[in-house]
Amino acid sequence: MNSKEIFGENLRHFRKLNNLTQEELSEKLDITPAHLSRIENGKSFVTAELLDSLCMIFNISPATFFYTQQEFHGDDSLFSKIDMVIDEELLKLGLELKERIRR
Repeated sequence: MNSKEIFGENLRHFRKLNNLTQEELSEKLDITPAHLSRIENGKSFVTAELLDSLCMIFNISPATFFYTQQEFHGDDSLFSKIDMVIDEELLKLGLELKERIRR
């Protein structure tokens, strides 16, 4: 799978995750649904401006579009490690907040 195909697969994933149709997303991006379809199918690629717009719409970093599904879901994946750190920090903050409230 090449980078355009990985990007397109991830774009489709995030579009569906956000309950958007191709028509709705293409309208937000000011492109045609046909162009969006070509991007999702790995036949075309995005401009830097379009990539920025997608990142803003989905609230993700540009690099996220280039991870394979194994990198998303593997136990040793970057996302798993980030999630673990976030969970630990949230737990610490929750405990600190409880302690402050008790005072």
